[in-house]
Amino acid sequence: MFKPMERVWEKNCPPWYTKYYEFGRESLAWHLNNHSCYEPDKSALIYYGTVMSYKELNDLVWRVAGGLQKLGVAKGDRIYIGLQNCPQFIIAYYAAMAIGAISITGSPMYKGGELAFVLNDCSPKVVFIEDDLFSIFQAIRGQSPSVEHVIVTALCEYLSEDPTLPVPFEKIPVQSEFPNTITWQQLADSDPIERLTELDIKQDIAMLQYTSGTTGNPKGVMLTHFNILASATNSAINRQRTKDDIHLCALPLFHVNGSNNIMNAPIISGGTIVLLSRIDVETMFRAIELYRCTTWVATTTLNIAFIEHPKMKDYDLSSLKKTGTGGAPLPQALFKRYLELFNVELEDGFGMSETMAYTIANPKGYSKVGALGFPVPMVDIRIVNLDDETKDAAIGEDGELWQRGPSVGIGYWNSPEASAESFIKQDDSEYMWLKTGDIVCMDEEGYLWLRGRTKEMIKASGFSVYPAEVEDYLYRHPAISECCVIGIPHEYKGEEVKAYVVLKPEYQGKVTEQELIDWAKEQMSAYKYPRMIEFRDSLPKSATNKILRKVLKAEDAERS
Repeated sequence: MFKPMERVWEKNCPPWYTKYYEFGRESLAWHLNNHSCYEPDKSALIYYGTVMSYKELNDLVWRVAGGLQKLGVAKGDRIYIGLQNCPQFIIAYYAAMAIGAISITGSPMYKGGELAFVLNDCSPKVVFIEDDLFSIFQAIRGQSPSVEHVIVTALCEYLSEDPTLPVPFEKIPVQSEFPNTITWQQLADSDPIERLTELDIKQDIAMLQYTSGTTGNPKGVMLTHFNILASATNSAINRQRTKDDIHLCALPLFHVNGSNNIMNAPIISGGTIVLLSRIDVETMFRAIELYRCTTWVATTTLNIAFIEHPKMKDYDLSSLKKTGTGGAPLPQALFKRYLELFNVELEDGFGMSETMAYTIANPKGYSKVGALGFPVPMVDIRIVNLDDETKDAAIGEDGELWQRGPSVGIGYWNSPEASAESFIKQDDSEYMWLKTGDIVCMDEEGYLWLRGRTKEMIKASGFSVYPAEVEDYLYRHPAISECCVIGIPHEYKGEEVKAYVVLKPEYQGKVTEQELIDWAKEQMSAYKYPRMIEFRDSLPKSATNKILRKVLKAEDAERS
């Protein structure tokens, strides 16, 4: 029988770190409605100058929910939201939640084949699509027989006549024909629902979050209303979010990092969201200065771009008090820069689509830079021996991270075999273990350190080399802005360590690949340091701004 590890980290938790929550029995749609009753005039959303109060936002949610019901959408039916960040995304997401429908938040970057696969897998009854993405959907529409209704909208629908920030999209809708569709305004003019649909929040699915498909086709993680509620509560409380916070929302909402930390957490805490449709660093500076944003969460790569932008000094960013990062190890230099410039700790967090974002974090004031942190309240973990799943690794030893808790999903949609492989029910716990595939070790204070992925581990001369560990060392060099480490085939050693590096502007042309290799040789064991370094102007990234290691591996394999 599997047992959680001794919770050694609890000896080092901050005194305010809550160890147990009572999450309640209502969905996030109930919390939004509650705020609209108690603080109806409070600003919920600011979109390039358009301000929407909690009452206005909730009224739209209830009207769109009523429109979906009129279209025949009932509890358990699926709706697909193929939108960039815009008010319509948030309204559609919460409208589905209000009537017990299941949201699929798809990437606006999907091409026809990707979109067809997801739509066939989840079989939505309704699709929300942007006007300038409609042609992609229309080309594969015949391959998606479940779709009964299509709602077309434009990013400019709620745009102010006099925008307060640079607008990265057309200010008028695309002038095209959209056959057999419904306009957003037609849906939003519907009669509102009379009440929220009754839910069993621990059993009823609220969302399918499709993974990135690193091991084949994407899989839809089944996340219940309880999973979403628990993760939003954890993010709000343990990151000390309040109703006075003004959240800069630049990360895409279709991914759990964005939807949890800069949509759901602000709404459950009653804060204000400053919504940007796309990532643009200088526009982010303007938004922080204009709206006095206090809080933002981003990926490590976006935080690097933010802190190194040449125009940062031109803006007043003194309102920033709470910042977060994730998606890649946090470099010590980046942490120090935030402290120096803003007197703010960059709080690192770790999570997955399967856990509705972060389950492990460095709390403010208790950060151990470079570590993932320790589990958030009510999350149990195992660090499983790499050779024997019945045994746990000792303190300081590497093993696969398993975790369970209230935000861990319940399996993969239409994938019973994949679910059985990754989600394991044991003992009398109401939560399942998730086998993450991440290799970690725990230090004596309970902090977890990422070594790599089980499928990314490099075998060099029989030694195990973890890309994340090599990258952590490389980030300590003052010339390196971004890096990514892969293993490449080697006739004698099996694999060789190679690093792709983006230099900071001031070091370009002033440091060579060999100089970096020589420096790395002094920092790491002989089997571990990169034997090859390739400079790049940029590294390939996903829509959520994560460096795509698999793309670099594929490029290298093709060249070989």
